[in-house]
Amino acid sequence: MDKVKVGFNTAYSVVVANMIGVGVFTSLGFQLIGLQSYISITVLWLFGGFLALNGSFCYAELSAAYPKSGGEYNFLREAFGDRVGFLSGWTSSIVGFAAPIAAAAHAFSKYFIDMSSFSINPIYISIPLILILTAVHCISLSHSSILQIFTSFSKILLLVLFIVIGFIAVFYSKQNSIGTTNLVVGNYKQEMLSPAFWIGLIYVSYAYSGWNASSYIIDDIKNPQKVVPRSILLGVVSVIVIYTLLNLVFLLSSKQDQLVGKEDFVFDVAKNLFTKNGAILISSLISFFLISSIGALIMVGPRVIHTISQDYPFFSFFIKSNKNGIPYRSIITQSFIAIVILSTSSFDFIISTMGLILCLFTTLTSIAVIILRYKSPQLHRPIKVPLYPLPPILYAVFNIWIMYYVVTAKPEQAIYCLVFLLIGLIIYYLASKKKTSSSTLAKYFP
Repeated sequence: MDKVKVGFNTAYSVVVANMIGVGVFTSLGFQLIGLQSYISITVLWLFGGFLALNGSFCYAELSAAYPKSGGEYNFLREAFGDRVGFLSGWTSSIVGFAAPIAAAAHAFSKYFIDMSSFSINPIYISIPLILILTAVHCISLSHSSILQIFTSFSKILLLVLFIVIGFIAVFYSKQNSIGTTNLVVGNYKQEMLSPAFWIGLIYVSYAYSGWNASSYIIDDIKNPQKVVPRSILLGVVSVIVIYTLLNLVFLLSSKQDQLVGKEDFVFDVAKNLFTKNGAILISSLISFFLISSIGALIMVGPRVIHTISQDYPFFSFFIKSNKNGIPYRSIITQSFIAIVILSTSSFDFIISTMGLILCLFTTLTSIAVIILRYKSPQLHRPIKVPLYPLPPILYAVFNIWIMYYVVTAKPEQAIYCLVFLLIGLIIYYLASKKKTSSSTLAKYFP
């Protein structure tokens, strides 16, 4: 029986669903701790989109040239060798997908509580949600892809409606509490040169993360050399427009002291724009969006674990799929890790630490484009980075700059990242040792 594969709509929806998630509905409150000017905040989102677009050019070329599931795991193995490739796969499996699932489930529970006015521990809502979506994605790729297409395109439509109705409410409302008076101009030039701007880019980068999602499921996509690059590029452009306009609506709707440091600030935004009943409706829609994001992460992340298990016998437990070709053991394991992270870490810690370590590996991937051009100049590249080598250089340089500011401002996050990578390195050597032993036995006992 031929393996079920998905087309452009699913690939595009996976990219959009991975990008539009918890970040855009939670990060503005953290950005406003160090920034006040709406100009610097708008530039922050546009610049984050510009970086994501440059990164997407790199991933589009690599995905078309090396059409195999696993994302950075495969690209970095080709460019830097097995050790770096494994560490990126280890990071993607734990931090890249399990941690965002935990963050999105936490945000879902917060907005759900706002909507319902229940007095309940958020974890009693978020954990069952992860378990239900895990069960759905363990059944069938065709069923989960239909769910993903529906939720992702509904998400885009509803966000566009929110933006349009939000602008109408802002400019036609007679309330003094909303409108252009909320737009603080401030010293935006000074802010854009401050550490707060570059630290804020970690939150923005996290909000944009996911633009490389379809590169992780290349083996499950029809005609991946054309579909994957198109899904990445169109997904990024769509989200840049949505994010920029959405944050303008947020800033126009509320005084900044209502938003600063809040994870679920959109509830207050919606209450200002549409009254409390409208806020309840918007919170329910955000909860729906987050379900789509969690579903996309559950769908994509286990493919990395599954790909690693094919290369290292140490992880052979994860190689088994069900009759529909679904790597259910990898899916269940990833969801278990997400639940552990959700139960033991704070929301801000998940986002800032995760953003830093993911920034490291996406930076290495952009550098990999240049290295692989030299290592394999004759390799057929159906898609090439435009204006090469400018996009990978710009992406790498600015990401290094961002990481420098985050490490100096939040050294504890850098220490956690280093410990995480050291653990990954130990596991790599254990896995490599077993791989070598297996290869030796296969040589003498074929």
